[in-house]
Amino acid sequence: MMMNVRNKPYRGTLMTLAFVAAGVMATPATAAPDPTKLVIGQLQFVPNSHPLIQVNNTKLFLMGFIQRPITAYDARGQSVCLLCETKPSLENGLAKIVDLPGGKKGMQVTLKLRADAKWGDGTPVSAQDIAFTWKMANDGAAGFSNYNPWTRATKVDITNPKTVVLHLDAVESGYDSWDQVLPAHIEGPIYAKHRSAEEYIKQSAYNREPTTPGLWNGAYTVTSIQMGAQITMAPNKFWPVAPQIKSIILSYRSNAAALVQNLLSGDLDALPVSPGGISFAQMLTLRKQQAARFDFPVQAGYNLERLVFQTKNPALADARVRRAIAFAINREAISTQLFEKLQPVATSILSENSSNYSDAVPRYKFDPARAKAILTEAGWKPGADGVCVNPAGQKLSVELLTTAGNQTRVQIAQVIQSQLKSVCVDVAVKQAQIGVYNGEEMRKRNFTGIGLSSIQFPPSTSPEIYLGTSGIPTEKNGYTGNNFAGYSSPAMDAAVAEAEKALQPAAARAAWAKVQQIAMEDLPILPLYYYASSWVVPKGMTGLDVPRYDQPTNWAEYWKRAP
Repeated sequence: MMMNVRNKPYRGTLMTLAFVAAGVMATPATAAPDPTKLVIGQLQFVPNSHPLIQVNNTKLFLMGFIQRPITAYDARGQSVCLLCETKPSLENGLAKIVDLPGGKKGMQVTLKLRADAKWGDGTPVSAQDIAFTWKMANDGAAGFSNYNPWTRATKVDITNPKTVVLHLDAVESGYDSWDQVLPAHIEGPIYAKHRSAEEYIKQSAYNREPTTPGLWNGAYTVTSIQMGAQITMAPNKFWPVAPQIKSIILSYRSNAAALVQNLLSGDLDALPVSPGGISFAQMLTLRKQQAARFDFPVQAGYNLERLVFQTKNPALADARVRRAIAFAINREAISTQLFEKLQPVATSILSENSSNYSDAVPRYKFDPARAKAILTEAGWKPGADGVCVNPAGQKLSVELLTTAGNQTRVQIAQVIQSQLKSVCVDVAVKQAQIGVYNGEEMRKRNFTGIGLSSIQFPPSTSPEIYLGTSGIPTEKNGYTGNNFAGYSSPAMDAAVAEAEKALQPAAARAAWAKVQQIAMEDLPILPLYYYASSWVVPKGMTGLDVPRYDQPTNWAEYWKRAP
């Protein structure tokens, strides 16, 4: 479902938008809280339950409870083992650089799974599961996620039931970080019968029988799903650390205002802040009005909200037009008036808190006069109706795509619509339901103009996934990758390859500086701001550390509600 909005651009203040969006009313709770149960409000129901297909932040949030990756980044920003015993490194000998034919260098990485890692039916998580997952990933038909892809390995040797040696045909800086594995004893027979992506995703037990305990290896397993409405989880009795909270329910609403009202009425206990939850403006208002009832942990985050420029659009294929748009948007005002500067303007594709951040990049301070001058240079001049036209008489009109129900994005889209109109760029705001947005529009690159989208990748993830030519989602690669812009640059590909091979911190910083400089010069994506890591939680709740590269749900067994 999609909605097009070409109304009069919003002319009110950004501050007015913030308070209209907040929609907070003091509604008393109707029942005493149950410390053994936690109901978390969510906006975007996952399109499918498979942990490695159509992965986005919403799905990663859910998977943190029920399907753990081999490794993840903790609250200190350190990569740690979740399913493995010891994280491989060159120093401990579990990773080695080896010689390959033709003078190339590769790696051998040994992964040893925890002895106590088990699926929810008691079956040990095994080396066979890793080999099966690797095989599926390399078949390519299923279109697996490539956050920390299994396709990096060209071969897997099983040395014992809990240990594998992965062979890499290149030196990779993220060699020690690996995604989730699948249960070979359940998914193996299904995949053997249904090898195409379309058939497999339909027949996978993750989608046909998601309450099967053996599908899940996290602290919780799925006990029931009401499509579009609710996912209920209970402790995995085989997880080595018994969860403190005995029932976790993800409860879905159609819009953020409903999330707030249901929180205040007591139907919901906790809310993450967008993406997937309420807006930051709503959280700020709740914090002012409900501080006696809830806690509001807020820390600097790593999730980047950005504009993605569709390079199939002839106008947006011109980097000068993209730069003009960047100068025409007052990102500082958005940060100040919507987020009280707690979500700062992003000056690069990496957060300033990242060890690889570089400030030696082009900057795009709000400058409408400069935007107009660049557009004139690119051949666009105001027409009789105030909209830019080129010498061929074509208008500079673009669609700005956002997710329906996400109030923050809708607000920002309306502000951008108004600001670009002032420099003769005509913008129509288009809203799509999350399934359409993530699928047909973004992953299949059917959006025609600009997309509002967020990305959050840990340091182990290659920038190739969103800036490299091979990161462009296509039918051939199962529409994986996050390079929705379709951006392709030999210089960027070379810089990405350098970053992928940089094992030492100094080399990584130098390589990432090149990636950032090229990205901010070519501008296939315009960084807007970094989401602060923030939640609304019951008073006295402990164990939830919000500032992470990876989802805090990966440590949900340590969450505890006050009695």
